[in-house]
Amino acid sequence: MSDINLVSTQEHTLVVPAFGRSPQLQFDMGKIRTGEERLLEAKNVNPATYADLESCFGESYRDLRRHLTTIGHQLNLADKALRQAKAEVLLDKYPLFLEEKAIKKTQDNGDLRDAFMMRDPEYLAAIDRINMLKALESNFDGKVKVIENVSRYMKKAIDLVLRSGLSGQNLYVTSGRK
Repeated sequence: MSDINLVSTQEHTLVVPAFGRSPQLQFDMGKIRTGEERLLEAKNVNPATYADLESCFGESYRDLRRHLTTIGHQLNLADKALRQAKAEVLLDKYPLFLEEKAIKKTQDNGDLRDAFMMRDPEYLAAIDRINMLKALESNFDGKVKVIENVSRYMKKAIDLVLRSGLSGQNLYVTSGRK
């Protein structure tokens, strides 16, 4: 298998190993983790805490979107590396394999080509890189949706408080005036 692993070298940094011409990627997760830790505070949002929470979630959102952009670019580069490895295998190595094994053109099929390509380390490394980046993209995309939903909830909660005209100690009074 592949030796591609995600490594955390620092407490709030996600490190993705280098691949081909792409350098090692380091994703700063500090603001994202802070935003995740403060998600429960959104349940009790009030006008005094709204600005701080919205700022925290905004920073987290911006970092996540920046990381998703980087991952998208790296996915394109990994796809290019996959196509290059496939071309090298099919154009250079596969015809020699067919001659060496005395396989006729009529016996050649997609399964045989796929099996031959799966033996190429560069091809496998590119597939592993693509799968790793897609998993990261899915993870970050889920985090973005959570931040968006929490921010939307907080905005509606604050809007209800402001429209009600109640604030402070009268906010939670449920009975009429005495």
